[in-house]
Amino acid sequence: MDSRSLVEQEKDIKDLLRRAERTPVKTSALRRDTLKRLIDLAHSPHSSLKIIAATNFKLFIKDFPDLEDEAINAVYDLCEDPVSSVRIKGYAAIVDVSREQQKWVKRNADVLVQLLQSDEPEEVTFVKRALTQHLDMDPSVTLGVLCDQIVPPDEPLDEEEQSIRDRLRSLVIAFLAGEARRSLVERHASTPGSPAEEVLVSGLFRAIAKLSSSDADVIVKDILAPLPSFRPPSPRGKELLDVLLTQARALLKSNLPSGAESGSLQDTRYYLDLASFITVERHLAPASHLLHFYYSHLTPKLVLGRLSDDDQAYVIGRVAETFAACDDVATRTPPMGPSTDVRGTRDGFEAADGAALRKQFPDICSVLLQVFADMTSPDQRPWPACYTLLQGLVRVGPRFPASHT
Repeated sequence: MDSRSLVEQEKDIKDLLRRAERTPVKTSALRRDTLKRLIDLAHSPHSSLKIIAATNFKLFIKDFPDLEDEAINAVYDLCEDPVSSVRIKGYAAIVDVSREQQKWVKRNADVLVQLLQSDEPEEVTFVKRALTQHLDMDPSVTLGVLCDQIVPPDEPLDEEEQSIRDRLRSLVIAFLAGEARRSLVERHASTPGSPAEEVLVSGLFRAIAKLSSSDADVIVKDILAPLPSFRPPSPRGKELLDVLLTQARALLKSNLPSGAESGSLQDTRYYLDLASFITVERHLAPASHLLHFYYSHLTPKLVLGRLSDDDQAYVIGRVAETFAACDDVATRTPPMGPSTDVRGTRDGFEAADGAALRKQFPDICSVLLQVFADMTSPDQRPWPACYTLLQGLVRVGPRFPASHT
């Protein structure tokens, strides 16, 4: 331990830094000794010396590869210092190191993610700022680190590890939906297929199938849906709908097992609600694809007959609103000339696909209205949905008079 006074030590390191900065040879012995001195000061009992070390590592670290690991570990030690002001300078030093050495971005971003767990709200603000700066430095790498924390690992964890992982996941999701959202929307994930956008979207798509419904809700509504890359005619919305319907289909099999006399849509509803959000409410994906799912999986009599009145009312309501959305798009789509390629636009595609679905609608509607009439709890009957179905019949019926009389 240095026996000199704090004033003497501060004077000594400041003088050393001045001489080192004036040295033209970046790999000189003087500059090397200065870096080693900074590493030592990171473990000083004096906060002021630690802060000097934190703010000056950036000047020397990239010039001495053999000291890099020791220097970066000293920075990490500063981030765990007992004194808040030192820790905050440590967070800034992590950013400085990443700017000097791009290869440290991934490791440093991972350390910053762990630091989100701090119990000091003011410090978390600095950690989030540092993470945002890493996003700007290397969005693909940083988003990869963030997504790795969101996607649950395949290997089993013990109870304590699982608790830590769950808390960290919620913090990362909140960061992406909050502080990072603007940079994602404006810069890093605005273009479909760009490297950073691909990392984020593919990572979150993988996560949706493994996460709780509440986490999936935030990911879909607050992270993915606002991205410009999900606006039509981008295929991203359809890709997200496919992810949600795959999850809904899997849950439907467990909610309504083959051979069971009754079942519940309790788990399936979460993903159908999200599917409705991106199709009916936000128009990010063709409503006709969701309507086709309902036709195939939830409107057959054998399925509806096994559901409670509440689930039956839910299906009737969702089919009604989805048909209305699909039919509205088809109605608004102008007639296309013979040279128009309907595959080239979302509206044209939905109109073409919707024609077949509208043709099936009277038969589907007949089943739904019969279920509506047979409900044992009249107060659960979805009257607005029934009205929507009848309106649909009025519009569709005249188009196919011979088939549905």
